[in-house]
Amino acid sequence: MAKHCTRLVSLTLATLLTLSQPGVCLAGTIPSKATDSPGASSRQADITQLRDAVARSEVGKALSARGLLPNDVEKRLAQLSDDDLRSLASHLNQIQAAGDVPHYIWVLLAVAIVVWILVTLF
Repeated sequence: MAKHCTRLVSLTLATLLTLSQPGVCLAGTIPSKATDSPGASSRQADITQLRDAVARSEVGKALSARGLLPNDVEKRLAQLSDDDLRSLASHLNQIQAAGDVPHYIWVLLAVAIVVWILVTLF
């Protein structure tokens, strides 16, 4: 029995010593800006993507309802910085047209109202 306890203590100490050793880490530098300067081509691609989105009829209607003409939108797109254009273009698929509520929200709301009525009545 003592031999078994000695082995268990030895194994535990060996495991703790092994796990307490620091691992090997390799570090490198990552440039903050691209060195190839693909800024002009990516800026043009972002502007093209945004122009395509603005050209859609529902987006155009929503913008004109807020008093923005297509020329105003073009001027404002040209004034955006590269980072702003990249951010807007990358989040373009997350933008919903104003007033467009997904159908599942209405279904969930109806279910919640029915449950509330049932709980109130019973």
